[in-house]
Parts: sequence; structure tokens; C-alpha cells
Amino acid sequence: MNRPGDLLLSPWALVSVAVILVNDHVLKGAFGNTMTGKLSDVAGVFLFPLLLLSVLEVLRRKLAGRAAIAWSIAVTGIGFAAVKTVSPIGDAYEWVIGFFRWTAGGFRGELLPIVVFRDPSDLWVLPILFASYLVVTHNRTRAPQGAPEHEVISPVPHPT
Repeated sequence: MNRPGDLLLSPWALVSVAVILVNDHVLKGAFGNTMTGKLSDVAGVFLFPLLLLSVLEVLRRKLAGRAAIAWSIAVTGIGFAAVKTVSPIGDAYEWVIGFFRWTAGGFRGELLPIVVFRDPSDLWVLPILFASYLVVTHNRTRAPQGAPEHEVISPVPHPT
């Protein structure tokens, strides 16, 4: 795994997507409790930095460096905290995601915001960003398969 965007194909990212899908389409309908809400938060906060990095990599056509990794983690953490604790930001997020859902649905039906439960106790999921960081750095700081572990490039050719 060393191609732009391939972070979304890592087993951890795929498990996160599966958790989000099962939770949103099965568990929330069956139980709809605090636990299903927290499960969405954990899976989403874990996955979002990987998604941000993947989009950035595909647009730039090269793997993300340490600055981009830090940026994706910071944007996710700050954004999640703002949505959960700052009403105007949370309101805007509800309408933006509602708009994306409406457009993805072919502009059918009414344009409605999603509902975000604003609960500062949701911020306890932010440490999951450390797991995102570990997955990203594990996949981005090692040499590609078949490449030497440490390659030194000299600007001056060595005599043979």
C-alpha cells in the first residue's frame, strides 16, 4: 500500500466503513441509543483523517507527508469538537451534509438538514485520532515493497 488514496483500502478503514454502514442502517433503527451514537462518532472520527489524506493524495498525485498527516488529524479533531460544541458550526454542518445527501439522492425530495446531537461528552472519542495517526504513519513512513529500506542519493557520482 503505497499509492495515493490507498489508505481507504486498509483493513482498518474498511472496518470503519462497515461499522458506520451497519450502525447507521441497522443498529440505530433497532436500538437508537447513546451507544449507537458513540459508535458512529468513533468510526467517523477514526476514518475522516484517512479520507482527507486520500483526497489530498489523489489531487496531488503523491503520498502525503508528515505535515499533511498532522493537518488531517488536526482538522478532524477541531472540526468534530466545533460541530459538537459550537451551535452555529453544528447548524451549518447539518445543512451542508443535508445538501450532500440531497444531491446524492438526485435532488429528489426536500432539502433537509441532518440531525447532530450536540453533546460535549462526545469529545471523549477524540483519542481515537491517535489510532488514525498510527495507521497512517504505518502505511506512509515505511519503504514501498521491494524498495531498499534506506536509500542514499548522492549528488556527486562515486568513482567505480
